[in-house]
Amino acid sequence: MLNEIKNIFIKNFFNLSLNQILNVLFTLIITPILFKTLGSDQFGLINLYLTIVLLLSFIIGYGYNLNSPQRLASFHTKYQVQTLLVEILSVRIIISIIILFFSISITPLLNLSINQFYIFTFSLIILLSEAINPFFYYQGKDDLHGVALSNFIFKLFYFIFIVSFVKLKSDAYLVNLFFGFSALIVYTVCWTYIFRKENLTWYWINFKIFIDRIKENIFFTLSSLASYISVSSSLIILSFFVNNNELGNYSLAQKIGFLLRMIPVFITQSVLQIASRKNNNDKKSLEIFLNKTYNIGLIFSLFISLIIVFFSNWIIYYMSGEYIDYSQKILIILSLIPFFSMLNFKNMIIILVKEMKEVLYITTWNCVLFLFIIGSFLSYLYGGVGLSISLILTEIFNYFVCQFFIKKNESKYA
Repeated sequence: MLNEIKNIFIKNFFNLSLNQILNVLFTLIITPILFKTLGSDQFGLINLYLTIVLLLSFIIGYGYNLNSPQRLASFHTKYQVQTLLVEILSVRIIISIIILFFSISITPLLNLSINQFYIFTFSLIILLSEAINPFFYYQGKDDLHGVALSNFIFKLFYFIFIVSFVKLKSDAYLVNLFFGFSALIVYTVCWTYIFRKENLTWYWINFKIFIDRIKENIFFTLSSLASYISVSSSLIILSFFVNNNELGNYSLAQKIGFLLRMIPVFITQSVLQIASRKNNNDKKSLEIFLNKTYNIGLIFSLFISLIIVFFSNWIIYYMSGEYIDYSQKILIILSLIPFFSMLNFKNMIIILVKEMKEVLYITTWNCVLFLFIIGSFLSYLYGGVGLSISLILTEIFNYFVCQFFIKKNESKYA
């Protein structure tokens, strides 16, 4: 059993690491192309609207990435798997269509320029692709090589579209369109293969089941939304205080910073299923396992942060074709986020394996509130540098607020 757990952890960590390496390589390849072709102002805008649409997509995900993998891991019959998959996908698709039409209907009220209107509306295809993102299935089946493979094919399609059709600044509206379209194609093929392999049947759920599923995951949904806001809303906050050129230079460094922030996330995803099993069988073993992983994660994230700090000047030069002191400063600060985020690793595992929905909801929205207050204040005073510092302060705040609410509610979830 011990060897099996180790093998699962190594396999999951390897596949998630491979997936993250693919993301890094893709970012290092595609970002210089887009930045040089579109310029800092258009580059900032496409990333701003990508952030907004991905924010909406977290509503569409409806928190099922948090609790459905554990359920899939415990299912033993085809009927259970089929019911869960069909109901989750149906709920996500219906929500995505509602949000899509709502977003299109309010665009006349947003006072957007023609350029911004095109970028925003063509970005909305991402909502449909996120509705059928199969990540939760692969995680629940401990089959994370499927994540890496689908991500590689998706990014390959995206890269081909970009180099083939994005030639001028006026082509900026195509960037997010190709992102969503590529994902939509790959995810559709993935689900077709999954349903045939598992011999599952698709059907549309009725209204009662839809409402039941909506009620079921409301806390996880709001928590997922808050988590994304606290991690990725920096561009939205900064856009109120700086011009498009500075927004683009900040976005250049943030591209790397966002990938680094995912290090603690994929460490958590690698051990979540193992931690769930240990929580049911041997809580002392769970504590030992988490402590070991925690210490390794802290050392690893600090090591990566120091490497990025050392090479920050060359990274920015490679990404933009020039030395941009502002972007380098931002990258140096953001490179420290994985280490501070890793501090909260054990708290997040405990919250997820015990399905502490209310605790997750309270802590994540407290962090969002903290970020918006401190982030807006420091952005007003110091621009992107102030905002970057506020992101680190939010990670530290998140650690302490999670500690407090877990201890406050531990008897309820014992």
